[in-house]
Amino acid sequence: MIKKLFSSVVFAAGLLASVAWSSQAAANVPSVLVQQGRLTGSDGAPVAGTLSMTFSVYADASGGTALWTETQSVTFDSGYFTVQLGSVTAIPADLFDGSVRYLGIKVADDDELSPREALASVPYALVSSDVRGSIHPTSVSIGNTLVIDDKGNWVGPSTGLVGPAGPAGAAGPAGPQGEVGPAGPQGLPGEIGPAGPQGLQGEVGPAGPAGPAGPAGPAGPAGPTGIVATAAFNGAAGSIATNPTDYVFVGPQATVTTTATQRLTAAAQAPLATTTGTAVGRYGVCYQPSAGGVITNFVSINYSLGEFNTNRTSWAATATIIPGAGTWRVGFCVFNQGTTAIDDNDYVNGWVQVTN
Repeated sequence: MIKKLFSSVVFAAGLLASVAWSSQAAANVPSVLVQQGRLTGSDGAPVAGTLSMTFSVYADASGGTALWTETQSVTFDSGYFTVQLGSVTAIPADLFDGSVRYLGIKVADDDELSPREALASVPYALVSSDVRGSIHPTSVSIGNTLVIDDKGNWVGPSTGLVGPAGPAGAAGPAGPQGEVGPAGPQGLPGEIGPAGPQGLQGEVGPAGPAGPAGPAGPAGPAGPTGIVATAAFNGAAGSIATNPTDYVFVGPQATVTTTATQRLTAAAQAPLATTTGTAVGRYGVCYQPSAGGVITNFVSINYSLGEFNTNRTSWAATATIIPGAGTWRVGFCVFNQGTTAIDDNDYVNGWVQVTN
C-alpha cells in the first residue's frame, strides 16, 4: 500500500502559450508535461521496481469526471520517478484554458491518492497569454483562414475596415422628372365594401336535375328478440310409483338450451288416476340439466297439491322461470307422496318456449 507521494509537474512556458496558437504553430512546441516525484510505501520505505501509474486531470479538487487520463508503466529508483504526461494519450489543446486544473494519481490497484495536486504555471508561462516584444511566427492564421503568409505578405481580406458613417449632406436640387416606368404588379385586393340594399326577388328558375341518392345511414340497434325456440313433448304417461322425496317426470320431455338471461315458459296436461284407492301428491312442469341431476319444479316444491283417485282427471300446469345458462330437459312432473301408485294414466301433452 502506498503511504506518501512527493511530486511536481514541470510546465514549459511554450506549452501553455501553444494552447492559443494555430495547430501549425503548436507543432513546434513540446506537447508533453514532465511529472517528477518520490513514492514511499506504508512502511516508509521507498518503492522500487516497476508499477502501473494512472494520471488524470480534473476540473475539481475532488469528485467529478476526468478531463484527460493515461496509464504508464513506471520504473522507480529509490522511490524517485520521472514521466512525460501526454506521451501515451495526447493532451487536448483546450485542456488548459486558464481554469484551475487538478492532477490525480493512482498507483497500481490502489485508490487514487488524495488530495489531488493543483497544477500551477512555471514563471515564464505567466506571460504566455500576452506577447511582449518581438514575435517570430512562420505565418499567421485566424481560425482556419491564413491572413499573413510565410513571406510576411497580407493575404487576408482585401477590404479595409469600414469607418463610421459621416453626417448627411444637404439635399441637392430636384432633377427633371424621368419617364414613367412600367406598371408594377397588381396590388392585393382591398377590403370588401358594405353590402348594398337587397334587390327584388327574381323569378323561380326551373328545377335542376335530381342529385344522386346519399349513402344509407347506419343500421339502428337490433330490437329485443321474442321467442327464440319452441319445443313440444307428448307420449304415454306410464305408471307413477310412490316417491315421497322427489319429483319424477311423467311421460317424455323436450330438450332446450338457454343463455344466462333467457326465460323458459312451459305448459302441460295429463289425464291421471289410480286403479284402486287414493293417492296424494304434487304436480307441475319441471326442468333438469340434460346431463342429469335434480328435477326442479318451475315454481317450487309446494306447487299444485292434487288428490288422485279412480276417476281419471286431466291435470294441467303452466309456469315460467329463468334457470340460467345451460341445456335442460323440460316436462310434466309428479311428486307422489302417498302409498298408492298412480297407474291408470293417459297421454301427456305439453310445450316449452325459450324467450329473451
